[in-house]
Amino acid sequence: MPRTSVGPGLALALLAACAGSRATPPPPPPAPVPDTALGLDKGSVFDAHAPPTVKAEDGAPGEKPVLPRPYPLAPPRVPHAIADFLPITASQNSCADCHEVKEKVAGQPTPIPASHYTDLRRAATAPGPKLAGARWVCTSCHVPTSDAKPLVGNAFTAR
Repeated sequence: MPRTSVGPGLALALLAACAGSRATPPPPPPAPVPDTALGLDKGSVFDAHAPPTVKAEDGAPGEKPVLPRPYPLAPPRVPHAIADFLPITASQNSCADCHEVKEKVAGQPTPIPASHYTDLRRAATAPGPKLAGARWVCTSCHVPTSDAKPLVGNAFTAR
């Protein structure tokens, strides 16, 4: 293998370049985060704090007005108590018992929209005679209200 030699001038230039370009040391690692600064509780993870009490909506159907939607196309929120109507199953659905009306009449329940009768998997072109697919699980989209305070701030705005 041939050996290459570096002349004294080139060797001095290389040494000077290396000496002048000292790399800055890496920053020190961040300090550990104390367990009292983690989570929403801001207490020790070893303390068992009781969550704040929340009062579920206890009004009867029709007592309160329909709530405004937080953004366009949002599912309507339930403005009344639902505890007496649970469990909601495919064979027992108190929501449908009341809301299965043809058109909205002042003071009466809001009708279930035609989209809830359309089976998007098997017959997406026409509504069927009964609630389609998983549409009978009302509380998967429609949430009851309570007096719960937000756990974190929210700056969401609808576009």
